[in-house]
Amino acid sequence: MRDTTYNLVELLLARGRRCQEQGRLREAAQLLCRLAAFRELPGKVAEEVQSRLAEVQLQRRKYQRARRHVNAALAHDSRNARYLHMMGAAFATGEGSDLQRSIDCYRKALEVEPDQVECLCECGLLEVREGHTEEGLARLRKAAGLAPENAGVLAKLAKGLRLAGRGAEARSELQAALFRNPRNPRFRKLWNEYQFKELRRRQEQERRGRSGTHAAADGPVLLPFVRPAGRPAATDASAPGRDGGPESVPGPQRPRPASRPDQTNVQ
Repeated sequence: MRDTTYNLVELLLARGRRCQEQGRLREAAQLLCRLAAFRELPGKVAEEVQSRLAEVQLQRRKYQRARRHVNAALAHDSRNARYLHMMGAAFATGEGSDLQRSIDCYRKALEVEPDQVECLCECGLLEVREGHTEEGLARLRKAAGLAPENAGVLAKLAKGLRLAGRGAEARSELQAALFRNPRNPRFRKLWNEYQFKELRRRQEQERRGRSGTHAAADGPVLLPFVRPAGRPAATDASAPGRDGGPESVPGPQRPRPASRPDQTNVQ
């Protein structure tokens, strides 16, 4: 009986792995949930099931479910950096999100493994948004140093610098990366996108400045058809219905009677 149950567990776990790898997330969640319902699972299998369920639910944006499964996985290994990273991601967004708790989970994950590039980026951006500017930018710069050829990491560094109000530094970082990677289309795309966003930002500022100037200069406007107060109305003798004008308008002329043929010449 035990052998049969063990074979079923292995079969369900293998199918769940395959569905997750193929992006069939709903099927993977169903298989793994069915597997998690088994009362007596080997410790390693139970841990893998819960961690995979957490990954699947994060990909499906079911953040509350993901938190529950990460908690179950952390019960097996409370110092696992990947689980702590997933918990930070689960608390960063969605219903019941807690940004400070998310930052704390990211920090714990980085205490265990300090060189996680993705975790450094996510933690750094969140810290900048929450007011921990210098600490967040330091993490973003560290991530860019660990992955200098990763355009996505550079994009997050530039985003963090812009959020911190340091557009000139973001421009310098992008220019330096483009100089180091002149033939890489991803870095060229980042530079072009940055220039486009800066152009739009300047145009928006100019538009707001013009609208503010016009609003400040606006005052009472004297329209040409409005008579100033105190000035008597001009009279028009030719206007019908007024004093001095004709009382009535003559009607249309009567039509002439049709001419009849001369009867004198008719015999």
